[in-house]
Amino acid sequence: MSSSASRDKVSTFFRPISAVTVTHIRQMYDLYAGFYENTSLDVFLNDLSKKSGVILVTRKADDRVVGFSTQTFFDLKVDGRRVRGIFSGDTIVDPAYWGNNALANTFYRRLVIERIKQPFVPFYWFLISKGYKTYLLLTNNFYNYYPNVRGQDEKYRRITEAYCEQLFPQYFDREKMLLDFGDDYVRLKGDVADITPELRATNPHIAFFEKVNPTWRRGTEVPCIGACDYESLFRSIVDVPVKWVRKHLLGTHRPAGLDVERKPARSVVWRESDAEGIEQGRTL
Repeated sequence: MSSSASRDKVSTFFRPISAVTVTHIRQMYDLYAGFYENTSLDVFLNDLSKKSGVILVTRKADDRVVGFSTQTFFDLKVDGRRVRGIFSGDTIVDPAYWGNNALANTFYRRLVIERIKQPFVPFYWFLISKGYKTYLLLTNNFYNYYPNVRGQDEKYRRITEAYCEQLFPQYFDREKMLLDFGDDYVRLKGDVADITPELRATNPHIAFFEKVNPTWRRGTEVPCIGACDYESLFRSIVDVPVKWVRKHLLGTHRPAGLDVERKPARSVVWRESDAEGIEQGRTL
């Protein structure tokens, strides 16, 4: 597919799992299998059946799936307090469409919808990351998140432990803060999202990801959370225009993911203005 594919017209929409067509599921699996080893259609279908719904990105020309992100909504209790969350499972976009923000914008709308349903209940994005690109989605787009290169946050760690114990109790290693699904678990193909010495040296978030998940090549996953809190919302109202001025008028914008001394001047979640950060972590 040509480099202009990212500009092709696409449709994005959320569907409950029961409303996803067989054709779309087959196309989702074809896309998924292009990135992962140790997988099969049965494994994919079993995992998909446990999700609440999926965001689909389809090409308008022929309705073919070029991206998707599976979603699960659930509640849990942490320190006696109710917490709500949206869990992202597999999130994959055809490489030809990296740079197209359709999936990111639709996911952002889902977060806003779920956030305002119960505005006084703490709300988080839950995800697990077997590759550094998914982790960069977190670092590039959230102010408050776990795990964090700047240091531990016990509150966020306890929330992470709680959702792992609810969703993956038999696979959760509390001491290492990793999910280990065994040697037969699906894992990234060798040429996908490899961590090179150059990446470690230039991006501290990537180096940190490998530090907390040294066995990522075997398929172990880092459980992560991003806080969808009002502090982040208010900060983004100020920081997003400041970032635009620095980048377009002053020429002082730093490359995405490299500022670890201060909170990132980024929106709470994916937005069109975060294209360069999203492109680093569009899949996997």
